[in-house]
Amino acid sequence: MISELVRDLHVLTRADSLVGRVWLRFIVRQFSLFMLAGLIGLFGLAMTSVAVFYALQPHFGPVAAAAIIAVADFALAGIVIVVTERSEPGAAMDQACAVRKEAIESLQADAHDLQLTITALAQDIRDAKDSIIEFVRNPLDTAVHKLLVPAAKSIIDGLLSKKDPA
Repeated sequence: MISELVRDLHVLTRADSLVGRVWLRFIVRQFSLFMLAGLIGLFGLAMTSVAVFYALQPHFGPVAAAAIIAVADFALAGIVIVVTERSEPGAAMDQACAVRKEAIESLQADAHDLQLTITALAQDIRDAKDSIIEFVRNPLDTAVHKLLVPAAKSIIDGLLSKKDPA
């Protein structure tokens, strides 16, 4: 029983470790993608902004051309953020959580079994203590109830069984 409890604790520890590793991998991947998108966006945006600024400047003037470019840059940044926020850890996380849930349920069942065993053992100890106390207080009464009564009953039953066939 204790070995099952220890085994279930070990499974729970491994499941929690697996969940942690999956989350860590997911966070590192997501952060790396954020950083890569940021660098690419920064260089590309700078070059595109300069090119669009020069293209729009003759038609709208320098201030309006800069404002149009800024609005487009903010819209692009918003799209990247929305796409990144919608990414999820995937099936590995679901599997790790399922293993963790099973380990917790098994651990709870083992703990309940252990509790029942301990309760039964405690009751057996109390019964033994009560028998010892009763024997110490009334040794003859206890001997009569525990030894002589069953012996007398066995003798009477034996005598009665011999009379029946006759």
